[in-house]
This record gives sequence, structure tokens and C-alpha cells, in this order.
Amino acid sequence: MIGLAIAGVMAMICILVHTEAISLVDKLRDRVRSFRLSLLVTWSALLFAHVVEVWLYAMVYWLCDIAGVGGLQGMSSRLDYVYFSVVVYTTLGFGDIVPDSGVRLLAGSQALVGLCLIAWSATVTYGHVTHERPRRSYSTDD
Repeated sequence: MIGLAIAGVMAMICILVHTEAISLVDKLRDRVRSFRLSLLVTWSALLFAHVVEVWLYAMVYWLCDIAGVGGLQGMSSRLDYVYFSVVVYTTLGFGDIVPDSGVRLLAGSQALVGLCLIAWSATVTYGHVTHERPRRSYSTDD
């Protein structure tokens, strides 16, 4: 049951992180005249948000392991928490590190959250490209 609570809290935290990143992107994009630079700002901010979210999940896996809630089988170093988090968040799913019963629900929900947030980032980027490009005039030195 604690895994479900942790999964819910982590989902909300990651949604808030992503919302703030998108808000920052909107503010910064309006200040940048170059389409290429604004696209770089957009991608950088969204990528940074994904990295923060992956590290937040990695810290929660570590804390769950320390607290005895559940751990990961097949780990060889502390950075494996981050590696596992990236593999789950991106739904890559290698399977070389496996969550035990205490954090299985957390890992499953992280995959769903990661998939949704990656899709949200793609939607924001697509919206930026389709809405910004036509309304700006671009030169070759842009």
C-alpha cells in the first residue's frame, strides 16, 4: 500500500516539475527572436525536466531501499538507481535490474508517467514548431 502512495506522490511531483518547465519555456520563447534558438531553449528546458524527474525517481528508489520498503535486485553500484530509473522512465525495460515486491508498483507507474511526460514534451515541441514557424520571418543567418 505504501508503494501506491509513493507512486501517486511521485506522479504529482513530476507533473508539477514538467508544468513548471513548460511555463518557463513559454516565458523564454517569447524573448528569443530566432526560431532555432527558441527551439533549442524549448528542448533544453524539457530535457532538463526529464533529467530532474528521472533523478527524483532514482532518489525515491534509493530511499525505499534504505527504509526497507523495497529494493532493486541486480545492482552493482549506487548509480544503478539512476540507470534503472532511466530504463523504466523511457519504457526501455532491459530487465537486468528487477524491482522486488515493495517497489514494483512504483516502477510500473514510473513507466506510465515517463511515457505521458515524454508525449507531453513532444506535443509542446510540435506546437512550438507549427505555431511559431509560420508567424515569424526567418533569414538564413537565423
